[in-house]
Amino acid sequence: MGPGEDLNTTVRRRRAERRGAAIVRAVGGRPDAELRGGTLRLGQRRVGLASPHLAADLGEVSPARARGVADSLGLLVCHSDLDLHRELAPSEPLERVVFDLLEQLRCESLRPTAWVGMEHNLDAAFGEWSEQCLGERIAESGVGLLVFTVTHMARTRLVRSLTTEVIDEVTEGQRFTLAPLIGEDLVALRANRHDQRAFAFHARAIAEAVALVAGDANLAAAGEGVDRSTLLLSGWDEDEDGAGLTGVLGATSARVADLDRLGDYQVFTRAFDREVGGDALVAPNRLPGLRAELDRHRKAQAVSAARVAQRLIRALARPAEDGWTFAEDDGELDPARLAMIITDPVEHRVFRQRRLRPLADVAVTFLVDTSGSMKQQRYEAAAVLVDTFAQALDLAGASVEVLGFTTRSWAGGNAAKAWKKAGAPSSPGRVAEIEHIVHKDAATSWRRARRSIAAMLDIHHYREGVDGEALVWAYRRLAAIEASRRLLVLVSDGAPMETATSGVNRLGFLDDHLAAVAAALDARHDVEVGALTLDADLSGVFCRSRSIDLDGTLSLGHYEVLADLFG
Repeated sequence: MGPGEDLNTTVRRRRAERRGAAIVRAVGGRPDAELRGGTLRLGQRRVGLASPHLAADLGEVSPARARGVADSLGLLVCHSDLDLHRELAPSEPLERVVFDLLEQLRCESLRPTAWVGMEHNLDAAFGEWSEQCLGERIAESGVGLLVFTVTHMARTRLVRSLTTEVIDEVTEGQRFTLAPLIGEDLVALRANRHDQRAFAFHARAIAEAVALVAGDANLAAAGEGVDRSTLLLSGWDEDEDGAGLTGVLGATSARVADLDRLGDYQVFTRAFDREVGGDALVAPNRLPGLRAELDRHRKAQAVSAARVAQRLIRALARPAEDGWTFAEDDGELDPARLAMIITDPVEHRVFRQRRLRPLADVAVTFLVDTSGSMKQQRYEAAAVLVDTFAQALDLAGASVEVLGFTTRSWAGGNAAKAWKKAGAPSSPGRVAEIEHIVHKDAATSWRRARRSIAAMLDIHHYREGVDGEALVWAYRRLAAIEASRRLLVLVSDGAPMETATSGVNRLGFLDDHLAAVAAALDARHDVEVGALTLDADLSGVFCRSRSIDLDGTLSLGHYEVLADLFG
């Protein structure tokens, strides 16, 4: 979502993306396919392969075009080997654009002929995109016109022609230039459409020819190092490993949102908010007893933090150099053992090798919902889970924060009173006094923070929850930590609920803000966000979401969930 964007627009887009995702799953045969924030995912993998005619905000275009985009992506998922495509793809930006769109059209050409409705949808998506290009005069730019022309030429060969007199007139010059260079390869595309590798040979030839024409005409002079979003439609770009993908479906989702200005969300007053340490919530003389109680719960689960740490290292760590091993039979010649070659010619252990050790250069934040409903959802087991994870990650060498969120009072407290004193203006936004809790910060070891973490067992501060703001707070803390990878885990039993705020704002005010925050964070790519839910389903809000059953004794399998979310 862009800064100040109307929240109704975001909700409308999200609903359209859910419908589109259902189509992609059905057509592509991938139950793990998701569309969120303008991004296609297969499981945890972001799919950056796309074509310009798929660049559409599904919540704003016609229903037929939205269905056509979803059908197109479903056919891509069904018929394209994405790893093979990556292997065969050119690296030059303009060539990659053309190569991608040709692969997309190949997949669309494999539509079952009996699916007439899908044909109509594909035509609608492509036709409306063409009209958009003409209306926005995109096809009048140098590179834009080249891509527009070759797209129509290829679709005519592979699927069917949707050209008009206007399109023929606009593309005539470029068709005249391109035809001698790509004619034979265009003909070969359809003959090889069932063989992705053979098809790619001709697709690369066409892509290289288009780039050559652009270079000869000096159209690509400004294209050196330019990402693909500038070549045709803004917001359509890709990072090959998925880490930098900003969306293949629309320009609006590619913007990095201002986290303090998401839709119509606002705060009436922050005067009564506070951030507090976990150990400040409980009388000092009660903390040892709470820690002892948490230790008893942990002992009952019979799970060793050391074993969890070993598994986390395997899942999250990367190899790092850690000195040398000596007296090896092969490797790099050890200067300290050169004399042995002369004094003992049969001695072979004169080499050294670099020693590698796993390095968990990762920062993990657990944000625990401590609203009143969590008192009914095995909060003790949630505390055990988070405490064990915190110790295990500490042992693994990772940075860990354990945070919580609630409200300072029921029914708004002083913030609601201030709103009433001001005349109770309509649609005031959040009218509650929130409380953000730091049980463990990144600079404090688990051993030093263990009593503060145990304060999670005191339920007197479990009141209400404003999840969206808590997520922003946790994100900003985590983003400030130096690490090659940052993971933010929300532990919650469902949707946000704060009585005072919900009663004086529109329906879904807090829910929509949480969804908007999740989408905005997902578009930033500096932090990976996931949710562990207790008897709830937040998969419609978070791309990474797992439901976890905390009834009964926790086992080692429960601690696989972190690797499952972010592996």
